[in-house]
Amino acid sequence: MEQLLQSAQAAARDAAQAWCSMKLDEMSGGPEGGGGEAIARALAVLIDDWTAERRELAFAWSQCYLLAQRDEGYAAAINSWRSLWADFWRDICGRAGLAEYGAVTSHLFEGTCQHHLIRWNRMIDRAALDEFCMGWGHWLSGSLVEEGPWRRHARGIALKSEPEVPAKNGVAEKISNAAADVVENLGVAGLTHRAVAARADVTLGVVSYNFRTSADLVQAAFEVLYRRLTDQLHDRPGEPHLPDEPIGAWKNFLSQPRRLVAIEELTLAVARDPGLRDFAPQLRYLRGRSSRLQLVGQLKRRLGGEVRVSPLDAALYSSMISGQRRALTGRPQAEVEASLDEAARLVGNLRRAG
Repeated sequence: MEQLLQSAQAAARDAAQAWCSMKLDEMSGGPEGGGGEAIARALAVLIDDWTAERRELAFAWSQCYLLAQRDEGYAAAINSWRSLWADFWRDICGRAGLAEYGAVTSHLFEGTCQHHLIRWNRMIDRAALDEFCMGWGHWLSGSLVEEGPWRRHARGIALKSEPEVPAKNGVAEKISNAAADVVENLGVAGLTHRAVAARADVTLGVVSYNFRTSADLVQAAFEVLYRRLTDQLHDRPGEPHLPDEPIGAWKNFLSQPRRLVAIEELTLAVARDPGLRDFAPQLRYLRGRSSRLQLVGQLKRRLGGEVRVSPLDAALYSSMISGQRRALTGRPQAEVEASLDEAARLVGNLRRAG
């Protein structure tokens, strides 16, 4: 089985290389030196093409990342994927005259593909992707951005469809934490009512009474995992929020690899399972609510005073650091620091237009 998985990964990586070569050939007749706008328009097309035309390869890439976090035998395979995308975006950004932004654009591509695999409303998703990528083009030109009408509309739907968090009793809270523990340790495939009951030390009937469906368990696990990752970013009651606190959390993301992997697994499960489609708008359009604090912290340190960032700015930052986390997990510390500094320089150049 192990050899079959390794062979499948090698075949997927080779097919992805062929796809990249084909896309670069298609771009050979395009404009040179087009800057951030040229990158943005290509980015939207490539994200959509990759997740639609080669959906099976996109899933294989994501699966390789998850395998590599649990088995060092996949380190070479995931490094091969990393090199593929780094070279691809270095080439594209170089053609646009912004080669120095190849790495951060590769990170954004990686983080955004994960969520564009989630199918919700084709028209809204595609239009919102265009707005998102044009926002990235503005970022590469040094400008913070405002949210466009399609993303604003999608975010409004996501907020309205966000399920109300029920007032959990002590047993339900215990089960929710057990569900998160199961995902951290066994992955989404291990998230069953029976496994959660064993972890929570309660009967199967108690779990089934509080969380009737698998989707209910996924919801509970996701809420807890997200809270565990972001609690350190929330303001402490009665204390001023210090800009350096979220920056420290941003630079310390590799200290929580299991939780990051668990969130990735849950996101991938929603992309694969139509039965979890209700989570799609929240995952696609509410991202960035915790990352916003990190972004504001960095901008305050650079600019001083009050800083306003839009929901689109926060989403761009969230996608960039999400892809960066994936690319840097397991890499040497010097490489991690260099990449974090590169992202910080990009953010440090941002200003509000007008």
